[in-house]
Amino acid sequence: MPLLNPPDILPEAMRYLARTVIAHRGNRCPKAELLALVAPEGLVETMRPLDRDKDDDPDADNTAESGRIIADRSLAALISLGFLAQHDAEVAASETALNLWRSADAITPTSFSHALRSQIWRVAASNRDSVAAQVEDLVQAMGVLFAAREPLRPFEFETGQGRHFAEAQASEFGPLKKNWPVTNSTQFLPLCRWAPYLGLAQPLSPRSLVADASQALRHDLAQLPAQRFRAADFVARCAEVLPISDGGPWSRWKSDDGQELSPGLSVSLRQLEADGHLAFPPAESDTDALTVALGQNAESIRISHIDWHPQGSAKERP
Repeated sequence: MPLLNPPDILPEAMRYLARTVIAHRGNRCPKAELLALVAPEGLVETMRPLDRDKDDDPDADNTAESGRIIADRSLAALISLGFLAQHDAEVAASETALNLWRSADAITPTSFSHALRSQIWRVAASNRDSVAAQVEDLVQAMGVLFAAREPLRPFEFETGQGRHFAEAQASEFGPLKKNWPVTNSTQFLPLCRWAPYLGLAQPLSPRSLVADASQALRHDLAQLPAQRFRAADFVARCAEVLPISDGGPWSRWKSDDGQELSPGLSVSLRQLEADGHLAFPPAESDTDALTVALGQNAESIRISHIDWHPQGSAKERP
C-alpha cells in the first residue's frame, strides 16, 4: 500500500496502534478488538458534525466512519512496513517491532519517527519491486522536495501563493501526472503530514512545506564523534542515513559544478548550525570546498570542513 494514496494513513495513528498491540497480552490482539479500541463505535456519534445531525444527511455517515477508515488503513500500513503481522483474525507485533520496543511506553513520537524513517529507507532499497513500491511515492516526492532550488520558498501543490509542487514534479518526471509520485492535492496533504513527522521538512501551513531534514540528521548522526570532518566526508555520512540527500540512491540533485550542495541539504546544515549542532570553520582549501547555498537573496558560503558536536546544545529546539 503506497503511503500517500489512499490519504487516510496517519503516522501518529500508526504509533497508537503499535502501542496498543505491544501493550496487549502476548504482544498480539484480535484485529476486531484492536480497531474497536482505537476507533470505538461509541465515537461514531461524537464524530458527527453538529451541523450534520439530521438523519437524512448523506455526508454524516461518511464523516462518522472516518476514524474507522484511518485506523484500518493505518493498521494496513504498519503491516506492510513490517512492524505488525496479521495471522488469521489476530494482529501481532513483528520481530522488528519487538527488537525496537520492549514496552508500549518505549514507543515515543521520537523513537517511532526514527523507526519509520529507517524502515522506509530499508523498504525503498529492497530488490523486490512489489515491496519498494509501498514507499516509492513518498521517497520520490521527498527527492523532488530536497532537490528543488530556492529551498526557503514554500511549496504548495498547484494553487496558492507559494511555489507549485506540480511544476517541480513536471520538471523531474515530465508533464503526465500519472508519472508523478504526487498526482493531486489530495495526495499532497499526506505528504505535508509525513515529511514533518519523519523530520524531513518543516510545515509553514497545513498545506505547504519547506525541505529541512535537520531533525532527522541530528538524530541519525548522533553516534558520530564530536570532531572536525572534511565536508565531503560529512556529506557522504548524510547520504548513508538520508538516501534522498546528495550522493544517496534516491537523490535527484544535479549540481552544475559538482561542488554545490543540494538545496535541501544546504537548509538542513544551516539549521543544524543555527541549533548549535555543527559549525563551519573558515575554508582551508578552495579546491576541496563545497558551496552551501539557499537560493536568491540568501548568503552562500564555501566550506571545506564541518565541526560536528551533536549533543548538549544550549540552542537545541524543543
